[in-house]
Amino acid sequence: MNTTPPTLSIPAPARRGRAGLFAGILLVVSAATPVFAADTVAEWSEQVWAEARQGNTAELEKILDQIPAGQDGATVQRVRELVALRKQHQAEAAANRTAEREKAMTEMVAQVESGDLTKALTSAVAVQTLSDDWAKAVEQTEVATLIDKGEELAKTAEASGDWLLAQEVLFRLRTLYDDQRHFARYEQYNTDLERVNRRIGLLAQYAPHRLYDMRVQQLKRVAPDQPIPPFNEAGAEDWKEQLRGISQPMLMAGLRTAASEHIANGGWRPLLIGGIEALRILATTGPLAENFPALADPAKKDAWLKVLDEQLASVKADDGRRLDRGDYREIIGNLIKANRETIQLPEPVLLREFGDGAMYELAQRYEDQYTEMIWPERMRRFQQQTEGNFVGVGVLIHQDEKRDIAVVNPLEGSPAYRAGVKADDRIVSVDGVSTLGWSLNRAVDTITGPRGKVVVLGIRRGESEDIVEIPIVRDTIKIRSVNGWWKKGLDERGDPIWDWMIDPISRIGYVRLTSFNEDSFADFMTAIEAMRKDGRLNGLILDLRYNPGGLLKSAVQFSNLFVPRGEIVSGEDKEGRVAWRQEAAPNRADAGLVGLPVVVLVNQGSASASEIVSGCLQAHGAAVILGERSFGKGSVQTVHDISDKDGMAAIKLTTQYYVLPARPGEAHGRLVHRKPGSTDWGVNPDITVAMTPAQVEAAVKLRQDADQIPEPGQENATPRPDVTELLTKGVDPQVQTALLILQARAIKDMDELPGRRG
Repeated sequence: MNTTPPTLSIPAPARRGRAGLFAGILLVVSAATPVFAADTVAEWSEQVWAEARQGNTAELEKILDQIPAGQDGATVQRVRELVALRKQHQAEAAANRTAEREKAMTEMVAQVESGDLTKALTSAVAVQTLSDDWAKAVEQTEVATLIDKGEELAKTAEASGDWLLAQEVLFRLRTLYDDQRHFARYEQYNTDLERVNRRIGLLAQYAPHRLYDMRVQQLKRVAPDQPIPPFNEAGAEDWKEQLRGISQPMLMAGLRTAASEHIANGGWRPLLIGGIEALRILATTGPLAENFPALADPAKKDAWLKVLDEQLASVKADDGRRLDRGDYREIIGNLIKANRETIQLPEPVLLREFGDGAMYELAQRYEDQYTEMIWPERMRRFQQQTEGNFVGVGVLIHQDEKRDIAVVNPLEGSPAYRAGVKADDRIVSVDGVSTLGWSLNRAVDTITGPRGKVVVLGIRRGESEDIVEIPIVRDTIKIRSVNGWWKKGLDERGDPIWDWMIDPISRIGYVRLTSFNEDSFADFMTAIEAMRKDGRLNGLILDLRYNPGGLLKSAVQFSNLFVPRGEIVSGEDKEGRVAWRQEAAPNRADAGLVGLPVVVLVNQGSASASEIVSGCLQAHGAAVILGERSFGKGSVQTVHDISDKDGMAAIKLTTQYYVLPARPGEAHGRLVHRKPGSTDWGVNPDITVAMTPAQVEAAVKLRQDADQIPEPGQENATPRPDVTELLTKGVDPQVQTALLILQARAIKDMDELPGRRG
């Protein structure tokens, strides 16, 4: 096993590679703009850091090329070479980017000519992504013509019930217009796509045979020679399990809470509209007759639709009256009665679809995808997710094409990992009971259980029909969120041993934080202690890319480390009033990293708590934020219990918005939440460094492969890749640029500079 951390070496020009080099900072620098030339390396170092903190990207680019000559000790020469290496990567990136765009355009034209419009739309997205101006890219004649053809194909596919094809086409059309200059077009495609998605979701829930037929049809289109496994009847009745415990009091409690507490303050009307419209979509999705046969009876279906339309008209009538729970009781009573007399849906189906439809309406009206009903069958898993850890054996599982319970991978260091469970193993029994026909939920609920108790997994591996029984002692599974630059190995408990230094010469640390859970802050401080063990820490890269958030408490702790005083974040209620405010604690222990040069990496996958931390540090000037605009999830959800005697349930409800601290000169801090029609959301980086999808894919894969320690018995497998290729080959220009800024900042403190004591 390789436990030696890779070292950062600078490749000679003859060793240049093309892989992952076609992205970088996209900007135009005017040569006419004067830039102050530093007389000393120390002045240059301060200039680089000052321009980065102020977000002056163009000036930063110029200054990086102006390291004063005549002071080239080993460290200065190394940084000079790293600046040149990055410039080389940028030049190669620009050339490759142009070539890739032209290639994608050629492929798109050929695919249109051959009639393969779905592939052509995929190529069009590539053309757009590789263009400087996304809005103008869709206005090119070839792309505009393709879009018209795509619209017609989507309409034809939806009308014929080929919803998977319609979904594929509409998704690509929407992607092409994900730009605020074409907001109306984006909204139209989004509405069409959501309509199709809802029907597909209903098939997945209640008509698995029909959805299987559609998938076969789709597979024959895209891969006609690929073998198709038969439908597994074992999962045909899963939908019944998901309805267990749903009751009228549960639904009433959830909607009452949403009507009074939701941030939009919309009351009962949107909830009732959403609930009724959801039942209408269900009734007009013909394939659902697979399990609800009365839907195939035109007279019964029409009678049901008439009742729905009457109820919907009464709710939409704007008579100035604010609807209340009495209106809900009357409407739900009418619907339950009419259902019994017409299409005879099982009552839990009616209640669930009404409740989920109400939540969907909130999502569409108010851009709130986070409010949801947590029905009884999901409650246990929801509680595990919110607590950040659970008791089990530590395996990620899914259902494969045969609906077998299969292992995605064992979590590193978990009981299953130590017991020898491997990726792609099939779990055919649990404690001697066959898993044939089990739903994924049942498998999770059975495998997890009390800590310290043994569970026996029956494993079938590869092509062998033999079953190996593996006893595993359940334990608390820690969700690790703090990761370093190079994983040197695992300790005796299976916990990772990290090298935290991305540059041990300049003493620059690196932490990749994947979530904000109960243990994140303590683990981070342990990492900082390890970085400082062998010397001074001159800078830190805090990588929050793809971090979806987590606990507010954790976000506040992280922010306070770098911000000694002032506001960290506040919350506004539905009236726009400050509901709460989190202030920095000025204690030395709480603000132990004040003054440390920090670059925080963010991208479209950075959300919620990630945006609190990056936005707070940006507002207080405590870090340079680098990357791409964050996701825009700035809403606060509270969980309300709606359980009754039949089961446990909850509603997760958006009740507030996060507000970042006001920056100098601002009267009010920014909302980071992306609202409908908004052109400004999320955290905008000080320094924008763009990465193409292809480069993101390459960087993520290299990072994952480098972090993968061989399973027991496989230590002689293919060596892990060198993680420094993210830098030396320009695979990850965001990390490369962040590191260079910190290396420049640290250079003025290096002992070898003139005037410093060595």
